[in-house]
Amino acid sequence: MSLFDEQISQLLENKLEYQDNNLIAQLSFDKEFIGFKGHFPDRAVLPGVVMIKVMTRMYEMYHHKQTLLTQIKKAKFIEPIFEDTPTSFFVKSEETDAGITLQGKVVKSKKIIAKVSLVLQSA
Repeated sequence: MSLFDEQISQLLENKLEYQDNNLIAQLSFDKEFIGFKGHFPDRAVLPGVVMIKVMTRMYEMYHHKQTLLTQIKKAKFIEPIFEDTPTSFFVKSEETDAGITLQGKVVKSKKIIAKVSLVLQSA
């Protein structure tokens, strides 16, 4: 497991909840989080790929299975996430013959700041 994956798993450890058909995690990324490295030097911003990885990892940890991301159907990032910003990640999943569809959103200060639709396959 890469340091990136390890840090995301540690952030999610004991923070996953299942409520109203959603996986939910309340997270805050400190300035030492590897995902901030080089994105941007003057004012670190959490990359969209990190938000996507958090959502896929939430699914994997809850369902105890490894997956492969096969498609990003939609990814809309509305506002940046800076270090130490409390954020809530929500993930709904549906398993079909075509794969696992994840609908995710990220919320900060009661405002949706990112929405994604992903397709995963079991690894």
